[in-house]
Amino acid sequence: MSDGEGGADLSSGRKSLEALRAAVSVAPHLPGVYSFVDRSGDVLYIGKAGDLNRRLSGHLSSGGGGERHRSLLRRAVSAEWTVTRSEKEALVLEAELIRLHKPPLNVRLRDGIRYPWLEVTLDEEYPRLVVTRRIDHARKIPRFGPYPDARTLRRLVAFLLEAYPLRRCEVPSPRPRKSPCLMGQMGRCPGACCGKISAKEYGHEVQAVTSILRGDWETARREMMDRMSRLSGERRFEEAAHWRDLIARLESFGWPHGIDSQQPANRDVVVVRENWGLVLQIRSGRQLGSLRLPFNRRWKHSGEDERMSVLLRSYYSAASEIPAEIVVSVLPSDEQLIGEWLQEKRGRRVSMLEPSRGERKELVDLAVRELDHFLERLAWDRPRGGARKQMLASALTELKDELGLDRDPEWIVGVDASTLSGSYPVAAIVSFRAGRPDKEGYRRFSMPRSKGRDDPAMIGETVRRYLAGFGGSAERLEVPDLLLVDGGVTQLRSAIFFAGRWADRIRFVAIAKSDESLLVGREERKLELPLDRPALGLLRRIRDEAHRFVIHYHRLARSRGELRSRLEDIPGIGPATRALLLSALGSVERIASATPERLSAIPGIGRKRARLILDWLNPSSGVDEPGAKHD
Repeated sequence: MSDGEGGADLSSGRKSLEALRAAVSVAPHLPGVYSFVDRSGDVLYIGKAGDLNRRLSGHLSSGGGGERHRSLLRRAVSAEWTVTRSEKEALVLEAELIRLHKPPLNVRLRDGIRYPWLEVTLDEEYPRLVVTRRIDHARKIPRFGPYPDARTLRRLVAFLLEAYPLRRCEVPSPRPRKSPCLMGQMGRCPGACCGKISAKEYGHEVQAVTSILRGDWETARREMMDRMSRLSGERRFEEAAHWRDLIARLESFGWPHGIDSQQPANRDVVVVRENWGLVLQIRSGRQLGSLRLPFNRRWKHSGEDERMSVLLRSYYSAASEIPAEIVVSVLPSDEQLIGEWLQEKRGRRVSMLEPSRGERKELVDLAVRELDHFLERLAWDRPRGGARKQMLASALTELKDELGLDRDPEWIVGVDASTLSGSYPVAAIVSFRAGRPDKEGYRRFSMPRSKGRDDPAMIGETVRRYLAGFGGSAERLEVPDLLLVDGGVTQLRSAIFFAGRWADRIRFVAIAKSDESLLVGREERKLELPLDRPALGLLRRIRDEAHRFVIHYHRLARSRGELRSRLEDIPGIGPATRALLLSALGSVERIASATPERLSAIPGIGRKRARLILDWLNPSSGVDEPGAKHD
């Protein structure tokens, strides 16, 4: 660039800054939202202020400022603003304008992350439960979420509809009918369209559902216990057992957070690390899960307090449910303003605090550890530039040194097992070569039911069957350099014992979930590597992949194996009848434990088919008719 061109650019920059100062000088001393625009009229940055004149003048001051500030002064040619009635109103308008314009110099949450929500359609005569990922803000209805796991949400909806039947049809206003639909005939719909339930009774069911969704699980549990006790006292044992099962399902949602608390609380724990935020949801003292929300690429130009402010505003602007307490890793930059906004949105007091000790600090530390662990996995899955090759080479060399191997462990396999109270036990092997997944080396194993409650036995059986597939001579064949076991000392001993003649050629290592410590070889040497070491990062990556793979197989076994092995074997029972049975009773276990009367009452079954089904599912015991006598 010539001296003449450089002088022209400098002169143009000075004129733009002078024009900007002139525009700012007439800004009012009132609350509002402002924006800086470039020569093309595109919005560069949007902000809010209690005093627009003072805030805009501060942007143009010559002292201080980071890269974002310097970029703003270089590119902006004009400033615009909108006056609001209060700074709190400006807070809401700012968030909406940022969402609309997506200015490049604002820090905001990245688009494209959509978690599911659960809506209760109170704007309909007979409300429904609707799962959606697209929110219609024009509909002012109760909206719960977002939920971190869609599968858990589907389980929750299935539970709610079984405990408190609501209509399942998708039309907003069902047409009146003379007789109930198929769902109504099976007892899975209250039949509001044909007058089987009054509007008042239906409203009670809706109220019970929304109460649970708002976190009042204990009231629902007491009511279920009372109903179960009453039915049992009336000797209606099958119905009482049904409510007993529902109580167990209610208890299965979430898990106690494991930290002592005098009262079960409804709270969110919100933390920020690098370009990610995490919201840990706790309702009635139970962890429901966590949501990870990424910031856009401008996050480096902001402090943690600004990112926390962005996260809180973005997350709670869509939420219809705000807990009484929000625990944060760092207070937002506009703490008082956001606190007032949250309180107004909730309609009651909202406590927002940054703890330094005690139970709440433990919860923050728990959320930070979870987010740190996720960022470590992300670094392995998506390294930048040529970092992947360097990380893997460093990890393998480190493993060789720490585990006392003769060479880098080029071939590593990981083993894990899974079961659900002894049902459908399965195990899996994942294979990594040169630190990368080798999908052709993945293996799945179904386990005998007798080993379902014995995790070390399943690990040993898996290792035995896997290594038996090699055959030949243990001296000449290629075998894994390292076998990683998910578990502790008993799993490690079982794996080594069942490895037999291969145990001397393979280094066995167990990794514990509790503290990520390692147990190495027959000597069971304990090894604790720093969490930021590449070697431990690779082992955790393999452990997590083995866990993911075996859990996927276990779900497959539960969804396919149960139906195929039991219902599909019954002669004369086709797909339509199987679907009818499962829709009416929910599981094969409940079908097997039902009485002949209950089965024959299902449309299309009848007494003869009911007897056939129960005899087939209970071959050892048979099913007695009511009043049958025994010798």
